[in-house]
Amino acid sequence: MIAIMDCNNFYVSCERSFNPRLENRPVIVLSNNDGCVIARSNEAKELGVKMGTPYHEIGELIDAAGIEVFSSNYVLYGDMSSRVMSILARFVETVEVYSIDEAFLDLSSEPDPEAFCRTLRETISRWTRIPVSFGIAPTKTLAKVANRLAKKNPSSGGVLSLIHADQIRDALMSFPIGDLWGIGYRFESMLKRNEIKTAWELSQTDEDWVSERMTVNGLRLVYELRGVPVKMLELEPAKKKNICVAPSFGVEVHDIARLRMALATYLARASEKLRKQDSAASSITVFVHTNRFKKNAKHYYNSRTVILPHPSSSNTELLKYASAALDEIFSFGYAYQKLGVFLNDLVPDNHRQANLFTELPDDKLAKLSKAVDGINKQYGRDKVRLAAQGYDRTWPMKQKWLSRCYTTRWSDILVAS
Repeated sequence: MIAIMDCNNFYVSCERSFNPRLENRPVIVLSNNDGCVIARSNEAKELGVKMGTPYHEIGELIDAAGIEVFSSNYVLYGDMSSRVMSILARFVETVEVYSIDEAFLDLSSEPDPEAFCRTLRETISRWTRIPVSFGIAPTKTLAKVANRLAKKNPSSGGVLSLIHADQIRDALMSFPIGDLWGIGYRFESMLKRNEIKTAWELSQTDEDWVSERMTVNGLRLVYELRGVPVKMLELEPAKKKNICVAPSFGVEVHDIARLRMALATYLARASEKLRKQDSAASSITVFVHTNRFKKNAKHYYNSRTVILPHPSSSNTELLKYASAALDEIFSFGYAYQKLGVFLNDLVPDNHRQANLFTELPDDKLAKLSKAVDGINKQYGRDKVRLAAQGYDRTWPMKQKWLSRCYTTRWSDILVAS
């Protein structure tokens, strides 16, 4: 048996965990720069708030309905995710952390998986105040189906299992094809054109037809719907093939000096992620653009990719090439809304191809960057930084409704009185 645990309305639940006043009230969490809705409480959903809706389009509804608004507090959400996952690891031997709010569990050794999940659900709620749902089934895909049904069916108590053939058939016959894990808009449209509208109809479709139109991934999905495990639990997260850091600016930026500081800061974030997975980048892409939605304004977009002479993970070395790319694409007279940096063609840090004509960079640069990572991890982000990052903080993201970092900052910890 495989189970999937999914935190309900996770970002909203993290805010409620430390602010009981928010219970039973409509709550939304906004994206970077307080732009769009990325999380909603059930009460906000009932008011008609849609995912991805720009904040400025629902200002009147927020005021009229008394919707509580929060900026994204990724420090809090990341720490709460770690706490939930650590609870799972404490009671389950095999856990695959699938995302910040989801994890697959191997419950093959549990005599009563459903009772076990109910106990685990109560434990997570008691220790973190985060509500979760469990779906239990023979395969990952069916477990995702069970989890979705558990959320929609309050009588399930947050735990639903699809174990027997008749249970699976009944669930799939009413399950929309577009709600299946791994079915995007393109496949959904194609399947509906061919009169395949439910998960059950897909599970009964000819294998050759599926393989021809949906490749091997579609065939795996069909097998999983039939109860044949194809997608195994992945205990070691796959390393990223590309790393991107590209938050929008909180204010429009006109001069290249502040763009350079932003680039150095974003590159520091990206290279830290790079070193964390022991990788090195073979190329860098830098891009800038203005606000494409701003009317009566001059619009501009440009990007530049630099192929490095050798893969690197050093802040110092990567910034040299990224800065040269920025100088090429910068144009005076524009109000820039966003700058981003991609680290591409990642390779293992210890498997870099040597160059016949030049030596690899001094390993001291890589060791220096890792030492800086260790210091900043202990004493706080950017305590040690490149001078190019500067101290100007007029361009970072807007976070007007940011909540406290209740679990990671001493000054924000709640005090009992």
